[in-house]
Amino acid sequence: MNGFLLDTNVISELTKDAPHPQVTAFLAAQEELWLSAVVLHELDFGLNLLPPGRRRDSISAALAGFVTGYADRVLPVGRPEAAQAAALRARAHRSGRVLDLGDALIGGTAMANRLSVATRNVGDFADLGFEVVNPWESS
Repeated sequence: MNGFLLDTNVISELTKDAPHPQVTAFLAAQEELWLSAVVLHELDFGLNLLPPGRRRDSISAALAGFVTGYADRVLPVGRPEAAQAAALRARAHRSGRVLDLGDALIGGTAMANRLSVATRNVGDFADLGFEVVNPWESS
């Protein structure tokens, strides 16, 4: 598999009235884009934190449309992804770094499926052994 595993902040950017043009250009230029079940959890969690109202309904509709379009490109966290995530967290721990469980599972999913991670939070995934690209800065 080749391509990019999209982090939560990339999907969140697409729910804005005017997404950053670099992000939309980056996504349009890619042939293979994937989502992690962990990212879907993070998106749903954020949505559930919003108070009921028009903003929540608008974001919910935008996310539902996006997720429907990617239904066949959502990667679960199975044994290979979990094992890779555990190895990433252990490596980070040995170097004195705390790696968030969600980021470890996203990174483990990327590694198990030979994908790069597209995120604005490059530092969260730095030096973990896979390519990380910031769509806000890519050319």
